[in-house]
Amino acid sequence: MKRSTLVLLPFLMILGSAVQAQDDVAACSLIRIDQYYGLKEWDCRVPNTPVRINNIYTDKEGQMRVESISSQQNAMCDDQAVCSNSGSFAGNAPAGSYHYTFGWYLGTDTQGNPVSYKSGVGPGFGGKHFAAAEKSKNAGLTKTLPDVVCMPTASFNCSIDDTEIEDEDLPKYLPTVEEHDVKNAGGSCQSIPLCFDKHMILLGLNKKYFK
Repeated sequence: MKRSTLVLLPFLMILGSAVQAQDDVAACSLIRIDQYYGLKEWDCRVPNTPVRINNIYTDKEGQMRVESISSQQNAMCDDQAVCSNSGSFAGNAPAGSYHYTFGWYLGTDTQGNPVSYKSGVGPGFGGKHFAAAEKSKNAGLTKTLPDVVCMPTASFNCSIDDTEIEDEDLPKYLPTVEEHDVKNAGGSCQSIPLCFDKHMILLGLNKKYFK
């Protein structure tokens, strides 16, 4: 099937072509940890990015054209923190599987946590690493919480400070938050049942699972 393209005309307005983000860095949310191999899967996509975006490219005849592509890119990072997307260099981040946004690349913050940077900025382009010490502006939602790891299967399978906790007991240790409030502030609740702000600071439990 041939790829559908359009010749780029002067002053063409491309709806949804640009990833809209207030910052040049996006936090990575831990989706799951493989229970057999311990491989971590991360979501580093820019929140609220359309599923498909328009990409401008130049064809063999030198014409600028537009193609509709998936906004999600996938990469694997090895033990040397080298990331590859189907053989193409995708950045440097801890070993694991990653999903990130087209036009961005994988990296780390000043504490070594995985993040994605907008192409052209950040350590991959001679810039500085994102300062992990910066706190979320959502002061009303954030507070010091224990270390939590969840590996959802038939249950949430969460451990707090290396102690396994029953699903129904999780609200005894963590606050519950509204998913729409978290998303509106640029955070994510994709690491079921946990919600994080845009700087990957744990906010608490997704309230919809604990009614």
